[in-house]
Amino acid sequence: MLRKITPFLILSILSIIGAIYIIIKERNLGWGFFLVFALIAIGIILFIIDFGLKKWLKNSKKIFKVQLSLSLIAIIIYSYQFRTKTLIIPSDFDKEYVTIIYGIENSKDLSITAFTWNKKIKIPPDGILLTSSDFTENLQETDIKTDSGIYLNSEEAKKGFTEIAKSEIEYNGQNYKFRTWKIQDKPCCFYTSKEIEELKTELKKQLEKIKASR
Repeated sequence: MLRKITPFLILSILSIIGAIYIIIKERNLGWGFFLVFALIAIGIILFIIDFGLKKWLKNSKKIFKVQLSLSLIAIIIYSYQFRTKTLIIPSDFDKEYVTIIYGIENSKDLSITAFTWNKKIKIPPDGILLTSSDFTENLQETDIKTDSGIYLNSEEAKKGFTEIAKSEIEYNGQNYKFRTWKIQDKPCCFYTSKEIEELKTELKKQLEKIKASR
C-alpha cells in the first residue's frame, strides 16, 4: 500500500482538499473561483500523470525518483520568477524617491546573474544609485528596508513604496535607463505622469552633480 503513495498522488490529494476547504470557508467565492478551479485542475492532472507513470515504469522506486525530480524542477521554475532584490536605505532616509540609473561608466556593477536568487543593494543617502550594470541586469521582485532591518510596506513600517517608473533620461548626448520607487507615508502610493516628468528633470540635475563630484 505504501508503495502506491507517491509525491504526485500526495500533491493531487492536497490540491483537491485545498479546493474543498476554500469552497467551505468562503461562501462567496468571487475571484476565489479561479483558484478553486486551478487547484481541482492541478489535482486531476497530477493524478493522471501519476497513474500513467505507474503503468509505464512499474518500479515504485523509479516512480518516486521521477516524480520527486519533476516536483523539484517545477518548484524551482515557479520560484525563479520571485527572485528578489532588496534595496537598503538609511534609517533616517528622508527622500521621496529611490532611483537606480543604469549604464554609467566607472560605477559599481550590481553583480546580478541568472543564478542570483536574492541580492542586497545599498542605496546612497541621496536616494540615487549609479551602476555600470545593464538595465536588464535585474531581479523581478523588489523589497526596500532600512539598515536597521525594517521593511517598508510591512506592519511595523510607517512608510510604503511602489515602483513608479521604468524610463530613460538624456545626458550629454547619451540615454540612460532608470528605475524609480516612490516612498510615502501609508496609505501609499500615488503618482502622476507630470510627477514622472519632473522626476526626470531632477534626475538629470542630480546626475550632473554626482558626475561633477567624481
